[in-house]
Amino acid sequence: MPAYPNHQGRQGGGGQRQGYSGSRGGDQSEARQLPTSRPLKYYKGDDSKALDPDLIDTKAADWAKSFADLKTSQMRRFYDDLKAIERKIMTGKDAQAQAENFKRDWPMVVLFKAKAAYAERRGVAPRAFTQFIFDHVASIKNLNDFRSFLKVFEAVVAFHKFYSKEK
Repeated sequence: MPAYPNHQGRQGGGGQRQGYSGSRGGDQSEARQLPTSRPLKYYKGDDSKALDPDLIDTKAADWAKSFADLKTSQMRRFYDDLKAIERKIMTGKDAQAQAENFKRDWPMVVLFKAKAAYAERRGVAPRAFTQFIFDHVASIKNLNDFRSFLKVFEAVVAFHKFYSKEK
């Protein structure tokens, strides 16, 4: 096999990845931790049909302010991807088929926790956004909860456009 001196493979320096120290353990003082999920209630009282208006008003505005540094395109990407999952779920002909579709697609919703953590690590999403996703995914127990979350997220997207630091 021929030797390739100074071979660098893909773009960038060969050998080690940038920022990689070579040890797998790393310094424990720098250990990253995922957010702890803090589930919330979407409904006021015991009525599982009436969305708590505070969630799509005051709380949505507060959440949007807390990640005003997040680019609107990044926010829309998350929201649009979740809406695409909803559209797939709602192709069921009746409530039972939609509930089955929700169970089938639930792992795709849970995946958003990993996507948010990834976006945070890349520096394109703040910790507050990752916490928002973790809290809401932990709050979803059924299709009705998922659709309520999407209403909350819609309000957050709208308020975020107002509070965003982008022009």
